[in-house]
Amino acid sequence: MVSQQNKVLIGVIIILVASGGAYYLGQQEIRKSIAEIEIEFSDFRVDSLSLFPPEIDITLTYMVSNPSEIPLTVSMDGMIYYGETSVSPVTMMEQTIPPEGYGEIEAQISFNGTLMQAIGDPQNQGEYQLRGSITVVGKYLNIIPVKVTDDLSKFNKDTS
Repeated sequence: MVSQQNKVLIGVIIILVASGGAYYLGQQEIRKSIAEIEIEFSDFRVDSLSLFPPEIDITLTYMVSNPSEIPLTVSMDGMIYYGETSVSPVTMMEQTIPPEGYGEIEAQISFNGTLMQAIGDPQNQGEYQLRGSITVVGKYLNIIPVKVTDDLSKFNKDTS
């Protein structure tokens, strides 16, 4: 009787260790895929414009390339900065990017008087940057869903 319980316990432990190991390997594979992703600004459209008070709603379109062999579901949550001034929050809803393919993700942003203040401030000389987090979900071995969150600043282009 004890022998049967020990076998079941050992079997459960082996399954748990194997599952944890597979998830860890999956995370490493997704992190590698994130490092290979390229995000580039593609297009924009003006959704609404108001002069009083000054406000503009824009949809930015980014092209995302996924050179990995895993389909990736990408979402982003962050802020657009001009120099060190926060200009607008940015939220990009989940979009699946096919393996070794491209996909578009859209970001809705709203600019108000903050943008004009940021551009007019002589101490705030800088460039636009996207800061926040990127969340990528992929299926390791096409079975195990793995979610990895990383820093968006890795995708800002160095223009200096």
